[in-house]
Amino acid sequence: MSSREKIIVVVLILAGYLAVHGSLAHSASWDLSYLQQFEHPRAFSRFSTILYHAYPGLKPANAFDGNPNTCFREPLVAVHKRGSAAPIWPQPAPDYSVPSISGEIGLSHSAGFPPRPHKWKELDIAFCGGANSYRPSRIDVQWYRQKLYDVDRDNRVPDAPELWNSTSYRLAQFRTKEGEYRLPVNLEEFPQSSGFPDGFYNVWVRLTFVDAPDHGELCIRDITIPGQQFFLPFENDHSCPSER
Repeated sequence: MSSREKIIVVVLILAGYLAVHGSLAHSASWDLSYLQQFEHPRAFSRFSTILYHAYPGLKPANAFDGNPNTCFREPLVAVHKRGSAAPIWPQPAPDYSVPSISGEIGLSHSAGFPPRPHKWKELDIAFCGGANSYRPSRIDVQWYRQKLYDVDRDNRVPDAPELWNSTSYRLAQFRTKEGEYRLPVNLEEFPQSSGFPDGFYNVWVRLTFVDAPDHGELCIRDITIPGQQFFLPFENDHSCPSER
């Protein structure tokens, strides 16, 4: 085989290699199947695993689905701590002596080509009305980010969520209307991405209601990023209380 023929063979091999891997990269970047696992939010609260079927509206995911007509409701009862250790801030794990709710708030990037990192500046919270519904004066908000991977390509499951940001709010100064609040958030910007899972995070938020009484109920209509809808809303399930 002459030198010219060898060069032609090498060029053809390289061209085939680049074509195959380019096609794989292109199909991966345009594949939106990863969104299927995020159609509905996952969430939990203090009593959601033990009282799920025993209390109306005790479905934490209702607070994150973007539908104000599905509500998360949880009874407020006294839970006594053992011991007298000083409180830790920020809490590395939920403190179940006070009511809290944790859930997925959304993905770090849009589903575009290429994906665009979100820039979150605010968090909206809407509480229920009604005489039995607790309205907090202070809440602690903690953000967690969870690095995502393509299980099929990377042979790796998502990392455990890591604490990202903690802020305590006095709600009176952030009220937009009766029972609704818009909280400013100061989060590190997400990195640029060439396509899922490059730079992608699943973001969780936890709200802790530190001044809750030991009677009535915690009732939340929505916890959302203003102007963005990440999940498919649940159908109306009559979980919201009468506000008369």
